[in-house]
Order: sequence, then structure tokens, then C-alpha cells
Amino acid sequence: MKLRRWLIVLVICLLVVAALGGIKYRQIRAAIAFGESFPEPSESVEAQRVAASLAGRHIAIIGEIVAPESLELRNEFEGRVSAVHMAPGSRVRKGEILLQFDISEESARLEAARASATLATLNLKRLQQLLTNNSVSRDRVDQARAEADIALANVRQLEASIGKKTLRAPFDAVVGLHQVEAGEYLAANTAIVTLVGISEFLWVDFNLPPAQGSVDIGATVEVFVAGHADEALQARVIARDPAVSPQSRNLRYRARLDAAPGIPPGSVVNVHVPTGGSSLIRVPTPAVQRDGMGSYVFVLEANEGGDGYRARRRPIRLGSEDASVAAVLEGLAADETIATHGAFKLRDGMRAVVRERVPGAPAGQAAE
Repeated sequence: MKLRRWLIVLVICLLVVAALGGIKYRQIRAAIAFGESFPEPSESVEAQRVAASLAGRHIAIIGEIVAPESLELRNEFEGRVSAVHMAPGSRVRKGEILLQFDISEESARLEAARASATLATLNLKRLQQLLTNNSVSRDRVDQARAEADIALANVRQLEASIGKKTLRAPFDAVVGLHQVEAGEYLAANTAIVTLVGISEFLWVDFNLPPAQGSVDIGATVEVFVAGHADEALQARVIARDPAVSPQSRNLRYRARLDAAPGIPPGSVVNVHVPTGGSSLIRVPTPAVQRDGMGSYVFVLEANEGGDGYRARRRPIRLGSEDASVAAVLEGLAADETIATHGAFKLRDGMRAVVRERVPGAPAGQAAE
């Protein structure tokens, strides 16, 4: 009897569970049907079909005006200044004496050395005459010749020392500002004055990152001087460093600027370096989205049956960009449709509805 009762209770429990399960199943099906009755989430955006255009590209970088001939005049020996023959801002010719150190001691020693050299030379000549008559040994003649050579070497040494204490202009130049006066004592290797060569042209040095392009020798770059931003000067690239700088990882170039009136060396200028023509795709700036993975846009793919579009995230690499237009270097192809205004609301795979037709949009798009 007990077994029969337990079986009845078990059957009743199973029937109750089955009834409750059936009720719950119908409720879930009803909820699913109710949810499916709502339309798929979507966002309305503006769209544009992109097109490629050929554009001449250039890179704007900072350059420096460099004089072809320029140096900082220094003295090799210490000494007292006896005469100054250069005025600040004046022009000097190549070979002109700029600064004279006291050479009174060297001059006296030079006179003595010249006298000794003269005597040694005369003695050598006499001994050479005696050697023809075998009146003197050849060793004595060789010794006299060595003494004459030593005397002449002492003369040249003193003349070189005097020359190093007489500072001359190495080229036609303009003298910089200085404060050297006669009677002043200068230590060796003192910076005295800067000389800037007088030339019909100047150099423009600039650094170009290899990742942004390169420029060929002989190419023309545009130089813009502060205060004359609307006037471009033409400079021709004449040289480049053989290796990238280990500090900046840039490649240094030098261009020749033939017409450069009134531009002092050391001036900072803007240099526009052409990097060649290329096919660029330009998109409205609002179409470009960014996150930790980089820049991207949403490409709109038409759904089957013409029922809106499906947004697909597409990573891109950007070039130049301003407040309204961005240049896309990689990631997009011509004739693809992208979301522009309102793209920030989209997610990958989301349904998109084009709310407005803008210039360049696909022909099948209508305002919704």
C-alpha cells in the first residue's frame, strides 16, 4: 500500500512540474514574440561615397639659414693684443690683418735666427768650394749643410709663430660684435669675434623624418621667411647627410637659396618640402573616430532588399587633417560609402539609416 501511495504522489508531482513548465514555456515564447515585434535597433547618420583625387603633397618643417662661410675667430697662443684693425659690423677683405698680438720678442729672435741662417749658408758655400780642391773632408761639409738647414728651420719656426699671432681674415666677411681692445691680454683659444662671409647665396638646412618621405638632390623646396609668409623663395637641394641622426632619427638636408636679401644667417624659416603627387581619399573630419586602437571609420554596406545599411568598422591611417577634412592614406578604397555626421553613434554590425543625402552620396540613398 505504501509503495502505491508513493507512486501516486510521484505522478502528481510530475504532472504539476510538467504543467508549470508548460506555462513557463508559453510565457517565454510570448516574451520572445513580443521582443521580435520591435524593429532592430538602428541609428540615423549622414553618408558619403568617397573618391580618390590626385594631390601634390608637401611637408612643412622648420629650417635654419646658414652662411656658406662663417667662423668664430680664436687665438692659438696667449698674449697681449698690440693692435685691433677690425671694427664691429665692418667689411674686411681676405688676408687683411684683423688682430695683432705683441710679437716684439719673436721679431728680435727672428732677426737673430736670420743672421745665424745667413752665416751658416755662407759657411756651407765656402766649405763646398774647398771640397772641390779636396781641402776639407766631406764630413765637415755635411755637418755645415745640417747646420744651415737647422738655422733655416729656426727662421721658418719663428715666422710661423709670428703668423699665428697675426690674425688675418680667411675670406671676405662682415665682422661681428666684439669687445677686444689694444693692450688686453687674451688666454689661448679665446672666442674673439664671429666672421660671416659675404656671399651671393645662403644655405637652408632642415631635417626630414624618413617616415614622412624623402627629397631628391636637385629638387626645389619653398622657403617662407617670418614677416613674408605670403612670399615663397625657391631653394634647390644640394646635399644630404649619408646617415640618419642618432639623436633625432631625422635625415638632414641642405638647400641653396640664391636670392636671399636681408635674411641674416641663423634665422628660422618654414620650409615646404614636396613629397610627390599621390592618390588621396579625403573624408569629412566627423567621419573619423578614434579610440585606443587608433583611427577608424564606419563603412556602410547595403542590406539585401534595400532595407538600410550595416555599419562595419574599418581601421584607417590618416595623413594631413584640419577642422573639416582629413586625408586617408590607407584603409579606404574609392567608391566605398562611409558614415559621416552621426558616425559616433554607430557600433560594428549595427543597422544604419541614412537620414539625409549629401553631395557624393550613392544614388539609391533617400532621406528617411
